[in-house]
Amino acid sequence: MSLGCHMSTAGGLYKAIERAEEAGCSALQIFARNPRSWQVSPLEVSAATRFVSLRKASAIWPVVVHTAYLINLSSPDDVIFDKSLSLFKAELSLAEDLEAEYLVTHLGSPKGRGKDFAMARVTRALQEVKKAGINKNTTILFENSAHKGMTGDDLGEIGELINVAHNEGLRAGLCFDTCHGFAAGYPMTNSGEAETLALTIQEAVGAKGLALIHLNDSKGEAGSGLDRHANIGEGKIGNKALKTFLNAEGIKGIPVILETPKKEADDDIKNLKTARKLLGQKTSSKSQARRGGQ
Repeated sequence: MSLGCHMSTAGGLYKAIERAEEAGCSALQIFARNPRSWQVSPLEVSAATRFVSLRKASAIWPVVVHTAYLINLSSPDDVIFDKSLSLFKAELSLAEDLEAEYLVTHLGSPKGRGKDFAMARVTRALQEVKKAGINKNTTILFENSAHKGMTGDDLGEIGELINVAHNEGLRAGLCFDTCHGFAAGYPMTNSGEAETLALTIQEAVGAKGLALIHLNDSKGEAGSGLDRHANIGEGKIGNKALKTFLNAEGIKGIPVILETPKKEADDDIKNLKTARKLLGQKTSSKSQARRGGQ
């Protein structure tokens, strides 16, 4: 199972690969641009080339690009929707240029307009992506939401949208965030609940729909709607349930990205060490983290 973290690109996109290798990661997630800005600057060819070259020389798989937080593909506001769609397409193009396997996006909120409106909005966005012809190699992953009323707080909605994407000829799947799922009302505080959740995910998106896991503990209670990530084993979910979930049928073997708090310089190392124990992996050095032949 590939295991990694969301890494900073400060100093250049390629720096994220160096940081990931230094931490012993075998997977990587980044922002390809400022996640809190609508403005997209063209990606310099040299920057993309350097990133791709360094990644190919590494053992990292997969590379995941996370979209900007501003994107709301469910918005009832036409201006916001159009800006979101434009930004989403731009970010997908960036991910393609970086030869990333996955682009993770939140689906946003219909602002009280309901599920049917949200599904229609996202469907239109996917149709526009298809027309643009930019979903060639990078798979779009819909991330589940922690908040009630947000598109994707119900895994069944994501399953429906994956089907819509496939019908449009697009590559799509689910990125399941453990904190978000727990906060949205999918309990997993014991082995039985964790195993049930694994089955629920498969029923919602199909046997091959789950492509990535965002592994986070939760500061909030189950069903709280609180999107507050905690260090692994230090939240309301706990190590026992997370271990059962990660090793459940249909979950084991799926790539894992940590989005845990980064308050201290060694927080990533500590969380990676804990996660490896849950996965039954040996504590990794940089050489042990390399995936030979990939």
